[in-house]
Amino acid sequence: MAPQTLAQWLRYVEALHPAQIELGLERVTAVACELGLEPPGFTPAPRSIIVAGTNGKGSTCMFTEALLRGAGLRVGSTLSPHLHRFNERVRIDGEPLGDATLSRAFSRVEAARGDVPLTYFEYSALVALDCFRRAGVDAAILEVGLGGRLDAFNLVSADVAAITSIGLDHQEYLGDDLEGIGREKAGVMRQGQSVIVGERVTRSVVEHAASLGCNVRRAGHDFHIDKNSEGWEYRGAAGRFEALPWGRLAPENCALAIEIASCFVQLDDTVVRAALREASLAGRFDARSFQGRLLLLDVAHNPAGACFLRRQIETRYPGRRFSVLLGMLADKDPAGVVEALAPVAERWICVPTQGDRGLSSEALAARLPAELKPVAAADVLRALNLALSSSALEDGILAVGSFNLVEQTIDCLESATHLDPTSRDMA
Repeated sequence: MAPQTLAQWLRYVEALHPAQIELGLERVTAVACELGLEPPGFTPAPRSIIVAGTNGKGSTCMFTEALLRGAGLRVGSTLSPHLHRFNERVRIDGEPLGDATLSRAFSRVEAARGDVPLTYFEYSALVALDCFRRAGVDAAILEVGLGGRLDAFNLVSADVAAITSIGLDHQEYLGDDLEGIGREKAGVMRQGQSVIVGERVTRSVVEHAASLGCNVRRAGHDFHIDKNSEGWEYRGAAGRFEALPWGRLAPENCALAIEIASCFVQLDDTVVRAALREASLAGRFDARSFQGRLLLLDVAHNPAGACFLRRQIETRYPGRRFSVLLGMLADKDPAGVVEALAPVAERWICVPTQGDRGLSSEALAARLPAELKPVAAADVLRALNLALSSSALEDGILAVGSFNLVEQTIDCLESATHLDPTSRDMA
C-alpha cells in the first residue's frame, strides 16, 4: 500500500535508498523531466537563486526571502537540514508547507520516478521544486545541501548564484583541499550569471566565476559592512543603509542577501529594516533567555563556523564569557571547534548527541584537551543547570556543535515549564 501521511512517506523514502547521500545529477534530472520540470534550466519560478557554501547558507536564504517578500514578491525557499520537522525544508511566503501538500508532492515524485532510485535529499529537492512551480511563486531560493556541482538542486540553472564561504566540512565527500572544495561549490555557477560571494571564499571560486564571464560581486571588494556592538551598516550595489540594528541573523549573511535581492528588486531602508525585524532562523546566533541568563544557540559544527560565531560574539557581546554546552557528531572536529571558541569560553560541558553518528558526552569529553577540564553531562537539562550553578549572572551560556544539540536544547526549553524559553535578543 502506498504511503498516505507525511510521516509514512518519510519512513518510506528513508528506507528506499541504501545511501543517505549519493552525489550526482543523472537520477534526479531524469525524474525531474518525468515530473514536468522540463529543461533547459528546470526553472521552478520566474526568478531563481541557488545558495552554496560551507557556512551561512540558511541565514542568507532566510534574509533573502524576507527582503523579496518585503518588496512584494511571492517567494518559495528551501532549508537543509531541518531542526524539528521535515516541513521546515519547504517554505512558501515564509511558512512551512503543510503535511497534506507535501504528501501529495511526494506521491507525484514517486509516480514520476518509476524504477529510478532516489536519495532522501533528491526526493526532498524534487518535492520542493514541484511545490514551487504549482504554487506559482515569483522567486525560488534553493539552499544547496552538500557541495554544489553534484547537488540535486544544481539541475536548476538559477538566475543568481551565491557562495557564502569555503571551509572544511564533509571531507568524506568533498576532500581536504579548500581550493578543491571551492571548485565543487562553484559548480552551481552558469555562463554570464550574476554571482554573489562572501569574503571567505577560495581563489578557485573567484577564478571559476571569471572563466564563465559571470558578473561577480564580492564581499569586502564590491560591497562592505561595518559593525559595532550597537549595530552595523551596509554599502554596495543596493545603496547605503546606515545605523542598522542587530537582527537575529549575522550582518555578513544579511549583506549577501541584500546583494542577491538587489539583482531583482529595488531595496530601500524601510524594506531592509523590516526584514531585520522579521527574519530569523532557529539555531543561528539564536539569543534566548534561561533563568535570566543570555543563552545563545548556534549550529556551528566545524572550525570555520565556530570562528565566525566567535567573531559575532566578540562584536555583539564584548567581554562576556560563556559556559559552552558542546555536542558534536563523531565525524566532526571537536578540537578545532574548541580552539576557535576558546577566547570566549569559561568552561566546557559536553552533551550527548543522538543518531548513528552521535557522540556520547564521555566520548566527546575524551576528545577535548585535558587542561580544559571538560565535564560530561547526561543530558541537556543537567548541562543547562550545571552552567547556571557554576557561572556568574553576567556570564552567558552557549549551546553549539550540531543541529541535534540545538534541537535538544530547544525541546528542553519548550518542555521544562520552570524555564523561561521565550525571550529573544537578550543583551
